[in-house]
Formats: sequence, C-alpha cells, structure tokens
Amino acid sequence: MPILKRTHFGNPILRKKAKEISLREITTPAFKKLVRQMFGAIQNIGVGLAAPQIGKSIRLAVIDIHPLPHRPDVTPIKRVLINPEILKYSKETESEYEGCLSFDGVRGSVPRSTSVKVCYYNEKGEKCIETAVGFLAKVFQHEIDHLNGVLFVDRMKDMKTLMTAQEYSKRILNQ
Repeated sequence: MPILKRTHFGNPILRKKAKEISLREITTPAFKKLVRQMFGAIQNIGVGLAAPQIGKSIRLAVIDIHPLPHRPDVTPIKRVLINPEILKYSKETESEYEGCLSFDGVRGSVPRSTSVKVCYYNEKGEKCIETAVGFLAKVFQHEIDHLNGVLFVDRMKDMKTLMTAQEYSKRILNQ
C-alpha cells in the first residue's frame, strides 16, 4: 500500500474548511482504501489524522488511540469520523501538551474542553452521537479542528510553551 504524503504547516489546505462527504462515497473501494491508508499512516507515530493533513480537503478523520509510554493507562479506541461536528463543549477545560503530524517535532500546551458531545458518521454510514471525555475528547477536538482549518497553535494561550519534541521529552515527560 503506498505511503500517504503528509501536508505540513504552511500548506494552505490546512487552513481551509474541508468539504462534506456524500454518504454514497463512503461505500466505494477508493474511500475504504483511503481509510485503511490513513490508519496505516499513523501506526506507531500518532493517534489521529485528518484528511487535510494528507492533502485531501474532505471531512474525514481517523483516530487510533493506544497506550503509549507516557500514557500507559489509555483505553484503546479506534474511530472513523465522517462529517463530524462537535455539538457541545464542556465549560471545564484543561491544558495539555499536544503535537501534530503537520508540525514535525513540535509540542505546545493547548487548553481543551474536558468533554465534548460529537455527531459523526462511521465507516458503515451509521450516524453516531458520542460523548467523549479526557484524552479522547482532546483528540476529537484536535482532529475536528483540522477539518475546520484550525491548527493546535491557534488554540495555544501561551506561545512560550511551544518547544521541540526533544525538549518536551526532557523537560515535561522526565519531570
């Protein structure tokens, strides 16, 4: 399976609102292949990927959360999000460091709602309404932001928290 080419910060597609996907399209072999490729692209390097990050301005994102060395308690979760929308954000927020596959080697502290209610279609075309909390809520917000042309640096309140992944590993993970 060919490797998907990622788009990086500065590419105009990352700043555009992505287009809705017709539910007929999700049954096509090409769409199913794209979803498989997206999951393959984040294996071992990330927990989510939005279509604009691979140069496709469509409202599609995949999430594949799995335990990580610094998050061993995370419950494994896999989702395909088609035409997702956040219906409700909790008032309570929490700041946490985020990275992004479109910003190689960079991390920054981003305030996010601690829970969100999300509506989306899955890969079978079924409408799903889900309330996500904690880390999953943050991943939903990050990926849906991508579909709306918003990047994690746009959400940062203090740009002084922006650092390389190497510094993040030394200063934040090894505290």
